[in-house]
Amino acid sequence: MAPKCEPLCSFSDRLYFTTFPHPAPSPQVLNKLAADPENTPTIRSRPHGGPSASADDDQHALYYYFTIDDQLLYLSFYQDWGPLNLAMVYRACILIHELLEDTELANHRLVLYASDDPKKKANAALLVALYVMIVMRRAPWEAFHPIAELQFMPFRDAGRGPADFNLNIQDCLWGIWKAMQHGLCDMNEFSVEEYEYYEKVENGDWNWLTPGFIAFASPLDKEWMRSQREAKEAQANPAAALSRSTSGSSNLALQRKLNPPFQNCLDYFEKRNVKLVIRLNTELYDRNTFIDRGIDHMELYFDDGTNPTDEIVRTFLDTCDRIIEDGGAIAVHCKAGLGRTGTLIGAYLIWKYGFTASEAIAFMRIVRPGSVVGPQQQYMYLKQLEWAKWAAMDEAKKTSAQKPAAAATSNGTVATPVTPPADSDEEMPQAATPPMNTVSLPPVTPSRHIAIAAAKAKDIAPPGQPRKTPKAKRVAQELEDDEEENDILPALGVAPVTKKAKTTTRTLTSSEQPTRITRSAAVATDKSNVRRGGPSLRAPESPVKDPFTRGKSSHFSYTFSIAYLSSF
Repeated sequence: MAPKCEPLCSFSDRLYFTTFPHPAPSPQVLNKLAADPENTPTIRSRPHGGPSASADDDQHALYYYFTIDDQLLYLSFYQDWGPLNLAMVYRACILIHELLEDTELANHRLVLYASDDPKKKANAALLVALYVMIVMRRAPWEAFHPIAELQFMPFRDAGRGPADFNLNIQDCLWGIWKAMQHGLCDMNEFSVEEYEYYEKVENGDWNWLTPGFIAFASPLDKEWMRSQREAKEAQANPAAALSRSTSGSSNLALQRKLNPPFQNCLDYFEKRNVKLVIRLNTELYDRNTFIDRGIDHMELYFDDGTNPTDEIVRTFLDTCDRIIEDGGAIAVHCKAGLGRTGTLIGAYLIWKYGFTASEAIAFMRIVRPGSVVGPQQQYMYLKQLEWAKWAAMDEAKKTSAQKPAAAATSNGTVATPVTPPADSDEEMPQAATPPMNTVSLPPVTPSRHIAIAAAKAKDIAPPGQPRKTPKAKRVAQELEDDEEENDILPALGVAPVTKKAKTTTRTLTSSEQPTRITRSAAVATDKSNVRRGGPSLRAPESPVKDPFTRGKSSHFSYTFSIAYLSSF
């Protein structure tokens, strides 16, 4: 009996989404059965004003099924499972576009399907909606409309605590859309190789959240930390410290050799116009290491898993805005570069660009998974209106400061608007303006209920914080133990390829080791068409075969830019 899917959700006249009962069948099986008219799927009512087709067209249409369930995998910190990161969004856009432009499939309707497992269903639906919004240039509400009737499991944070703050697909769509509107996320300049290389712990563990912000994990200098510890011990026992320093002075140069991730940070930041590094955690390295490279350094410490004070937020906003307006970039880090780092950068997105808290968190988690943890989510939600008021007040002060300057350059001539005189026979209204209330009003910001809620949120103990590791300890969600037949997406009419071997555990080199997702090989042999925002960079070669490589000679390439895709 042919597997039955849910009614298809129509994103366009050729692009659809649906789910099958878990475990979902392979694309090979579905595409063999698709030729039988009895297996024609039903289609949900199309969005108002969207593409339409007659019942006869639906009955005789040809369908091609494909899935990303086993190719694009989220690697969790704890119980988080999505959304998929920006590199996977990019790969999904390329894959969908290749299939839509494939001449062999020109007469087919393409169906991206997922298992009805709540996690895979939500991740797949978000990817196709993002494709429609980014490549087809639809508005967020138009991209979401085809799947609006479906139920989706909300995304949660990466902390080791209860899931008490949810993000949905619409938050992700609106977050990416606002970032694109403000020039914070340009997929034309995105380099998937650079993104996947530098997000690894062994290569530096950082991501560009916006053109002005790098979020990264704290560099670690064990030798410097040891010297600081010995200096403290020397104050307590000077004699023992003197003998130890004499015996170890010959190895001082070797002790100060920096590890590769730290060295990568220094070299990369210096090249990419990073003007300031802001540290939010305890000292794990010598700040002079950055200062010697011409990069300023600032300390804004607050405890791990907690929320910053208003003074810290205000200092952060003013300092960063000044540098970004001058064309520089800021690198921000805490211990892991996720919770405290994401909270302050999220505050800037709300204050500067008008994001909501949910939009800012959703956008940052797509760009850097794991951002903003535990009570920091509620903190941003409670503070978003206050930060918006700060922005309005700052703009008003800026405008009022510019008026005297404008008046001074107008040669002292000021045109004052005058009410024209009334006609002699016109009666003037006699009603007087009511006197203003001279009673001083109590302050309304923050309001009482917000202050009480903020105090309660402050008392919540922070959950265990997520940490990345280069070891294979973070397991991809819902990896199947049995052999899978849908490892690749064969062209229509091509026999199924060899089954994918079971996953085996073995020691991998650092270049092979995944840190957040199952990596594929280089996206294509020809990368000359990729537009990058920075210097040319090629990630180390990986022996893993790209799961998106189809079993035929393809004239398409992952090196398409999103601008090229949007031209169709």
